[in-house]
Amino acid sequence: MASKQILREVYLSKRLLLSEQEFALRNRKITDSVIEYIEKNNYHNIHIFLPIWSKKEIDTKLIIDHFQDHSAVRFIVPKTLSNSELSHYILNENCHIEINKWGIPEPVKGDLADLSKIDLILVPLIIADKKGNRIGYGKGFYDRFLNIVEARKVGLSILPLLDEILYIEETDIKLDQCFTYY
Repeated sequence: MASKQILREVYLSKRLLLSEQEFALRNRKITDSVIEYIEKNNYHNIHIFLPIWSKKEIDTKLIIDHFQDHSAVRFIVPKTLSNSELSHYILNENCHIEINKWGIPEPVKGDLADLSKIDLILVPLIIADKKGNRIGYGKGFYDRFLNIVEARKVGLSILPLLDEILYIEETDIKLDQCFTYY
């Protein structure tokens, strides 16, 4: 849909125009809020994306590093497959991460995760609205994944939430909530 693509381009451009200082400030506020949320709600199996640095995605490594000594918290990271699906790996000593052709850090080997154990999914996005709608990069990887997993779906947005995104499709999966910097 052309209008969705325009929103994608506009808000990705806005994100890329953030100064390093502003990005760092927003990133820290969001990651601190997510860490507090995880601790408060006692999540144990967290699906987390690894950031695309060139697109100024939230630095989820700060969240991972915070919980590195918490044996009760396990992180699961996605890998894109050629059939437009994701596979999911436990982020542990057996998980080897490399940058793929889109600049996404992802596992190339490791232990596959049991999706039924995931209790929280941190979802990447370009922009989201106050109703739980999100616009990602347009390939549908996360919508297909979110459609098959019963877990809390939480977006992370470096930009303020829009009041409403009008260009929602039947296959788009809503977020349960979204963290932003304000």
